[in-house]
Amino acid sequence: MKQELISIIVLAYNTEQYIKECLESICKQTYQNLEILIILDGCTDKTKSIIQRFAKKDDRICVLSHENKGTCFCRIEGYENAKGKYIMYVDSDDWIERDMVEIMYQNLLEYKVDIVHCQYKKLKGKEIKIPKNILNRNVKMTVEEFEPQFFDLLYHTNNCNSICRQLICKKTMCKITSVNSTLLYNEDLACNLAIYKEMKSILFIPDELYVYRKNMDGITKSMDIEILRKKINDMCQVHYALYNAITDFGIKDKKHYKGLATIKMLYQLTYLFYQLRKNGGYNKYELIAYMESICNQKEVKEMLSYLCRNQDPVSLKEMGLTTYHTSTYLLNEKYKELYYYYRWLYSAMLFLERKLEK
Repeated sequence: MKQELISIIVLAYNTEQYIKECLESICKQTYQNLEILIILDGCTDKTKSIIQRFAKKDDRICVLSHENKGTCFCRIEGYENAKGKYIMYVDSDDWIERDMVEIMYQNLLEYKVDIVHCQYKKLKGKEIKIPKNILNRNVKMTVEEFEPQFFDLLYHTNNCNSICRQLICKKTMCKITSVNSTLLYNEDLACNLAIYKEMKSILFIPDELYVYRKNMDGITKSMDIEILRKKINDMCQVHYALYNAITDFGIKDKKHYKGLATIKMLYQLTYLFYQLRKNGGYNKYELIAYMESICNQKEVKEMLSYLCRNQDPVSLKEMGLTTYHTSTYLLNEKYKELYYYYRWLYSAMLFLERKLEK
């Protein structure tokens, strides 16, 4: 059987500690017909020299290099330069199981789908942990079944937030170029939304083939004040896209997915506002003024007003957002202050609701 060319796109930024393990896991794949496209995003450490050593030994490796432009720009650039019929993304501080590509490709052919989505493991310190898997079998979803089968996964969980651990038909990615390339936070979800709107079918498999490394040095972990403010703006923008995707997908929203998108935004806002207060030097009144300015943005106000009219944000059980979010963000002693930020946001929504009624 002919093996189609598959492009694996690796985004590399200052990961000299991890890039060797990442590239070894890709170069030693049991599926051999690969294009390994590495995008050097303004590296200032030894990452580039390590990659060059690999490139001398493996002619499947192609390297693109430029100044630092961020993850979303590189995701799009990778798509535009990939020669393969299928595309897979791997981040340079992660690695993949030796048979990942082969398993994903075989499933794609067998089930005749646009995307295959696998599960993952997570490395914390020296211990690999396997998150609770919501799937114990292969589940194919076609466009006729997306509501509610696929949308429950997209809106009720974080399962579809990462563009990694997916094998994607390149033709399904044509709208990824419309995504705002300056996004630094939640950019994978934005890219996935653009892709999902074009797909006709997706297969979820229970195999844990992708290994995430908990890297505390990445952009998503940065507590710099300007980065935090950028995160807040990006996160609101992406969740507004998730909120509007209901219209783009052409569904009636009987299960209040718009409300779920808004509540997801609120939870992330509480965490980011807390980090601003803790690390950004804001006093209470400065932070409240900044929070008000965010809530008064046109897109955020639209989402909050929808939630005020259609859903009680405290009734989390009905929205399917209890275990992960409340235990991690609201009930954990370390983040107990988050509860008060969340209550402030809820109060702000009630105030907005009264204004809308006048």
